[in-house]
Amino acid sequence: MSTTDLDIFGQPQEETAIVEIDEPVNLRPDLSTYGIIEVERGVCEDTFENRKLLRNGKMGWDTVYSSNGVPTGLIQARSMEMAKERRMLSLSEKKPIMVDPVSINSDYLTGLDLLAESATDYLVPPWVIGATRMWVKEQDEPVASQKRQPTALPSRCRTIKDDGIRCMLWSSGRPKDDGLCRVHLRSVKKRPGEDIERARQKLTQAAPYAVDMLEDMMENAISEPVKLKAATEILDRAGVRGGIEFDASVKVTDDRPAAVIIQERLARLATGAALQVAGELAASGVELTNDTSDIQDAEEVEEN
Repeated sequence: MSTTDLDIFGQPQEETAIVEIDEPVNLRPDLSTYGIIEVERGVCEDTFENRKLLRNGKMGWDTVYSSNGVPTGLIQARSMEMAKERRMLSLSEKKPIMVDPVSINSDYLTGLDLLAESATDYLVPPWVIGATRMWVKEQDEPVASQKRQPTALPSRCRTIKDDGIRCMLWSSGRPKDDGLCRVHLRSVKKRPGEDIERARQKLTQAAPYAVDMLEDMMENAISEPVKLKAATEILDRAGVRGGIEFDASVKVTDDRPAAVIIQERLARLATGAALQVAGELAASGVELTNDTSDIQDAEEVEEN
């Protein structure tokens, strides 16, 4: 290591991170027309407001990384024209495996024609080559087992996107896939709970920008209640909550002795019990009387 790579203490200096943007400047959209402050052409800070403006402009974005692979806090806008230009460049590279190289929506070569093309090795996914070879082999040696389904022949996905260009991914060729690739097949057949998972992921991604919005409201809001509410929400989410008054004293409103209160409660209970017994006897047809003339003294019986 040369001396220029060491600091004054003899320790290796950290590599200076360089922002890497491979997209040509002339293809990047002008974000100033959408009210976004650009760091450079087509690049802005990764904030909730900027993403909202990009969504309103029907544009996507890509995270900008530095040369050491660390996110820079910037995003690069991706317009529909830019995405279409990228796809056109990718299609120009795939012309050797297209049936009609002039047509952008042409089918891909399949079967022996695909295996005979020299550009197949670096333009076609390995699983497509393997399935095609298995299909060719089964044409000469059909599958003897009735339980095993014949190998399907992969082909180009039949979905046409919003820009009018056909999807460039491969379909497995199975009848149940209906000529769709794994991406568009997933959008048609959703597994249970997938929408909930996507919603949770969106909430997680929007959390940092929600905090940015609260901070902005706390600093720049005109209304004092709005500022107070934003500051309270930030403190609450951070775990810092206001104190709660708790009074453990017992207030006694009855100054009578406890014995008198208990005696009154017992008397009320006895009266209620007598009324309940009387009601049950009346319901069963037994008449109550206060005549004690028929009462005879019981005779004591001695036990042996």
